[in-house]
Amino acid sequence: MLRFIAYFLTLPLFYILLPLAVGLIVKHRKVKKICYGISIALALFFTSPWIIDQINRSWYKEYDHPIADKEYTYGIVLGGYSDWDWDRDRIEFSDIADRLTEGIRLYKLGKIKKLVLASDGSIIETESEEGFRGNPKGVMQFLTMLGIPEEDVIMETKANSTRENAAFTLQLIGNDLKEKPSLLITSAIHMRRSLLAFNQEGLFPDPYITDTDYHIRGKGIRLMPSLTALIAWRTFLHEFIGYWAYKTIA
Repeated sequence: MLRFIAYFLTLPLFYILLPLAVGLIVKHRKVKKICYGISIALALFFTSPWIIDQINRSWYKEYDHPIADKEYTYGIVLGGYSDWDWDRDRIEFSDIADRLTEGIRLYKLGKIKKLVLASDGSIIETESEEGFRGNPKGVMQFLTMLGIPEEDVIMETKANSTRENAAFTLQLIGNDLKEKPSLLITSAIHMRRSLLAFNQEGLFPDPYITDTDYHIRGKGIRLMPSLTALIAWRTFLHEFIGYWAYKTIA
């Protein structure tokens, strides 16, 4: 039941349609107008690219800094960036693929010694034949083709949440993960909740953010309403509610 409620709370359309529904139900004309006005105002608010850009940046601002000038034993790449295409026998990337590409780049630069992949859709293994299934061997072949030796890749293939990512990665690597310097690589909007989950397991990696909002030279500020802003709000609300759930239920 709590998950069902939390799901609706992450939907910006829920906040837009709720006063609209109330306005359709009530009979008082003045109350109807107020409800419709609130619904219109919320629609403009949630479809504004500029507003959600500012909120996102404030959410990850403290992590938006250059990587520390040191080497890390482990670079932990959190999943969500790909799935395995069984029909074509290849990896398929999503729009947050730079979680992995940045991990690979940092490995190639010598910043990290071991690339730790934390339960992405392309490598996840279920206990039965039901549900999503990845292909760890296929992904390993993909990485070796890019020049990364198998001994430098660690795959955590069981987790289904960020909290499980932290717990299962610690189980897989052991206390070495607490003692050696590590870097947590994930999307900017996801970093706050991810660090909290790892901290709750006694792990304190340095943050490295990807998928940041960025300015394109020659392109003006986005002011017109956009449906993509609704999607961005969905992501932010998911992270915001998830963060406070982790903090409260710790």
